[in-house]
Amino acid sequence: MSYTRKIMRLDLSAEKPASNGYYYTELQLPAEDYEIRDAMQQLRAIGREDSVWISILECEDLPELENVRLDSPTLDELNFFAKRLASLTDEEQLVLQAVSGRVIPADPAGELISMKDLINMTYGLDTVMIASNVGNDEQLGQFVIEEEINEDVASIPENALYLLNRKQIGKLQREIEGGVYVNGFYVVAGDYEMPKVYDGITLPHEEPSEWFAFRLKVAKAPISEADETAGSAEWISLPIDKAEANAIAKAHNEGCIEDCVYFGFESSVPQITSEIFGDMADFDTLNALAKCMAEMSPSDQVKFKAVLTANPPKDVQSALNAAEQLDRYELSYDTEDEGEFFKAYLSRHMDIRLDRKWLDTLLTRNEGERLLQRLGASMTEYGVISACGCSLYEPVPYDEPEVKELKTQAFTDEKLEVVEVLGQTALFTNGRVTEQELPEGLYKYDLREGENIGFASIEESVSVNHGGTILVKSPFDFGGDEYFVFDDDSSPNFLGYELTPEEFMNTDFLQENQEEESEQQTGGMQL
Repeated sequence: MSYTRKIMRLDLSAEKPASNGYYYTELQLPAEDYEIRDAMQQLRAIGREDSVWISILECEDLPELENVRLDSPTLDELNFFAKRLASLTDEEQLVLQAVSGRVIPADPAGELISMKDLINMTYGLDTVMIASNVGNDEQLGQFVIEEEINEDVASIPENALYLLNRKQIGKLQREIEGGVYVNGFYVVAGDYEMPKVYDGITLPHEEPSEWFAFRLKVAKAPISEADETAGSAEWISLPIDKAEANAIAKAHNEGCIEDCVYFGFESSVPQITSEIFGDMADFDTLNALAKCMAEMSPSDQVKFKAVLTANPPKDVQSALNAAEQLDRYELSYDTEDEGEFFKAYLSRHMDIRLDRKWLDTLLTRNEGERLLQRLGASMTEYGVISACGCSLYEPVPYDEPEVKELKTQAFTDEKLEVVEVLGQTALFTNGRVTEQELPEGLYKYDLREGENIGFASIEESVSVNHGGTILVKSPFDFGGDEYFVFDDDSSPNFLGYELTPEEFMNTDFLQENQEEESEQQTGGMQL
């Protein structure tokens, strides 16, 4: 289960294997395995985790750590340490603040802080005595008198206690005990002895975490109050056998898993959230996606995240579609920014004898952004991802006309041309339409410009020589191919009128065609 209280923020960097420079990302701790794996993927550091440089940007529970240098910490050590900090009780937190000076000097001045000592410092804190409502020496002196802690003070007659200097008594007691005042509490810090739990080599045992694509906290559907069954909810990991899932549902007095509700959702992919999942009616689709993710290679896992980043899924089905079409995408994994991709693109098309160092002297970010737009590709934290069905390195003309994306407003009041394509009535726009802009119930296809014909082909996605977008109510069947090549007879036929997408969706074109045929058969007269 993910840690809801993140108490530490790290800056991570890894040197680029093939060139000068570094990859950077941030990670919040405590972290689950999938969160750490995602950070390593962004750093392109899978398989070379030991080469990652780590520094602490923030630490909620020990702000002193933000200004120190740690002695060669590993990510596993820091994550274990963060888990220990997050698990401490309020009283243990007070003791930690009181004794932390033993490990973290007030003025470290470049001194290296031991991770072994930091981790060991989180143990044994519950053995230290704490007094509440004691925030200074005078209050401590009164506490010593009332509790008869000091034998000398306790021997003084009660009628003479008013003569005692409480502040001096408190000061003496504090010095004897090595006490520290923390947020209105008195901590007997001198009693603390740091246990030797961690030897600096092998971390204390932790139960290994189970890999999952998704986790759902499921329970019986409530009858009246939304959270009346939340207390009985249990976590299940996906992918899961459907019979096993239904058996869990029956244990919660539901007929099948779809009849349950979920009170928690965890995803190993940050781009897929509970908002995308929706409800338990989509359980089978989510489970199918989980099975697909379980079969992905490490490189495909990265590509999948890049695709979802470039084209955020609107629901689980669209995420599953992306997973099933990963082989139609290309990912430039080692590319960190647009300028770097532009140089890689030039290198691919130039003579191999060219010394690439000439390219390294150029500032090419703007050219890279323009090239990505031409290719229909996207820059993500995982690298550059191509458009579906397109190559990252196909030659593109510099002077190809710009094509503006169709804005969302067009789906409410903009008139689009009505055309006939492959036997279907459709809408045409010369702009691009993203998946997020596409209304439910419509499908989109791209037209590729032709040389001797207006449109050369219709495809699911066209990045180069994009001639327009077609919107239809039913998907096309290309007979197993990924596109259909037009000829003079099959080319799109513009019908000479316009409709808004809403009007288009509410029009029964089959009935209109039948009425037109009936009119033609009766000489154009209505019977």
